[in-house]
Order: sequence, then structure tokens, then C-alpha cells
Amino acid sequence: MKARYSLVFDRKNEILKKGKGLVQIQVYLDGGRRYFSTKLYLTTKEWDFKTNSTKEPYTGKLLRERIAELEKFEVEYRALHQKFRLSDFELLLNPPKVEVVPAPVKISFTEFFRNQLSKETQLKKVTLTNQTNCLTKSTEFREVIEFSDLNYALLQDFEIFLKNVKNLKVNTIEKYHRQFRKYINSAIRQELFPINKNPYKGYPLTTEETDTIFLLPEERERVEALVFDKSIKDYVRLEMARDMFLFGCYTGLRFSDCYDLRPPKFSETKQGLILKFRAIKTDKLGSRPLYLLFDGKPQAIARKYMPNDDKRRLFHGMNNSKVNERLKIIAEMAKVHRGLYFKASRDTFGTTLYMLSGDDKLVQSQLQHSKREQTDKYVHLVEQIY
Repeated sequence: MKARYSLVFDRKNEILKKGKGLVQIQVYLDGGRRYFSTKLYLTTKEWDFKTNSTKEPYTGKLLRERIAELEKFEVEYRALHQKFRLSDFELLLNPPKVEVVPAPVKISFTEFFRNQLSKETQLKKVTLTNQTNCLTKSTEFREVIEFSDLNYALLQDFEIFLKNVKNLKVNTIEKYHRQFRKYINSAIRQELFPINKNPYKGYPLTTEETDTIFLLPEERERVEALVFDKSIKDYVRLEMARDMFLFGCYTGLRFSDCYDLRPPKFSETKQGLILKFRAIKTDKLGSRPLYLLFDGKPQAIARKYMPNDDKRRLFHGMNNSKVNERLKIIAEMAKVHRGLYFKASRDTFGTTLYMLSGDDKLVQSQLQHSKREQTDKYVHLVEQIY
């Protein structure tokens, strides 16, 4: 049996108190009644008792629409459940809350790389810098790399870009591949990329042996003896690059540690300056009595460039690429025909220390080598000379 719907005006006799009465919808079904408020309050002048409806047409339209809404609910409920009771209106008045599951957010591999890199707070500074450079190179290669782009051909194109456009060496390209691969593996672990589509499966990573360049004592002396004056283009920066390189030759510090030198790392004693540092790459503590090394030459360089500001670097503005560019010029000036790059300073320190001491354990300790094989390189180089 279908329910009957009608309007009821002022069922609670509120006009006497408030001057207006509530209009309700009465629903009658199987001997029972239920009332629904329309939230409309009207005066007796606004209600037509003969037609049992409002006198105002627009208000009448609103009331008919409300009744139609109730009737529609009844019809749809009956069609679905084959029955209907007045209590079933509760589903209309208080529908159950449906938890909306947000659709997964689709991101590109480039965006994932960038987001994941920002979470790598445990990385050492030099590692973080290298991986940031890898991200930069990948965006220079292609502004946005989608996960669907990751395939064997993309890796080939990326390698060609690094070699021909960025002019990078084989070992540097291999390093960028390893870093790029790390973030693909991270995406696989987070189930953002299927493991069976990993483009590095079967992709060969190539490295090559590099010649170790180090200065013999007489070559180092020629570099030390260079004079830079105004007749030489960019003479101030050339001199600073030379001095930074020599500081590495005297102390064995890596470029990252030389670049990060600031006044608080130096202690003034009665004898002279002592350098105390924590290696950026290995996180190991180290110290150097600068006044004792090479007749105090590293101490003289430190005093020469020591700034008044504790936060300012000694070798301000000397990034790796700029130093290596200037070392090529310096090598020509000093007639070091094998050329120079900054790592040669650390190799010079290692070979020189072994020449002077013959103590391979001392070399291993000073260079903070975790493996003996790293130190053996200097032993073999010296043995080849003599």
C-alpha cells in the first residue's frame, strides 16, 4: 500500500504564542503517521484553509517539491526492497556515512626522485650533493621523466646525453647511473614501479681504470714557485686555486674538506696552527699540526686566507670545476705535462708521505683508508719510481 502525503498547518497550536505556525508534511501508511518539518512558519493570513495550502505561489512550489522528494524516496526504496515502512525514512533523514577512499595520486618519476631525495636526511653531505647533481642532470636531459618512460632506451639516451652534451667521463657517467638506479629501486620497494620492468636489469655499467697523477718533489716545487701578477688573466683566482691545491698536497685533505675549511677548525697553539676536522666523506675525525708539515707551508696558506668571519670559507668561491679548470692552466705554467686536477693533491700527499717515512700504516692512518688496498696504490707508485 502506498503512503498518503498531506500538509498540516500549526499542528502544535503555536500561533497563539508566536503569531506563526509551522507547516508540516504528514505521511500516513498502514494506520501510522509520521510528520516532517518543512521549516516554514506562516501566519493564518498566509494559509488557505479551504485548499490546505499556502496562498503564496512560490512557497507552494517549495512545499510540493518537498513532498515529491519524500514520494520519490518511497518509490525507489520499494523498488529495491519490495516493501516500505515509515521508519525507513530514517535512511533519507540520516543517510549512512560513506567513507570516500581517495584515488591514488599519480606522480612522475622525476617528482618521486625529488621528494625522496628531500627525505634522505641521513646521507653524508658529499653523497647528498652527488645525488642532487644526478637529479639536476636528469632534469636537464628531460624535464619530466614519467615512470612509463623508464626503459632500456631511455638509459641509453641518458648516457649519450651525459657523454656528448655534458662531456662527462666514463666513471662519472657510471656514478650517475648508480644514483639513478638507486631511486628506481626505491620506487620498486614502494610499489610505485613493477620490478619486472626495472630498466637496469641487463643494462651494463662501464668503468675504466684511471691514471693516478701525483707530483714529484721537484714538480711540486715548480708549482710552489709560480708567481701570479696582474699580467696574468684572473691571477687572483689562479693563485687561490694553486694554494688550495698545495694545501691538499701538504695535508691530504679531500676537495670537500678543503672547500669546507672555516676558522673554527683551526686552533692557535704556542707552536702554531693545528687543524682539526671531521671528514665529510667518511665522517672520521682527523687533525694536522700545520706548523710541522712541509716546513710550515700549509700554516702559511691557512694564515694567508683566514677570514675574520667564522662562517666564511678560507677558499671562498673555489668550487671543484673552477679549481680543476684553473689547475690545467697552472700545470702548463709549471710544466707539469701530465696535467693536474684536485685529486692529484691527495695522491701527492700519499706518495710523498710514503717516500719520506716508508711506513704504509702511517699513510693508511693519515688518509683515513678503511681498506689496506687503498693504501697499497701509493706503495706501488713509489716502488715504480725507485
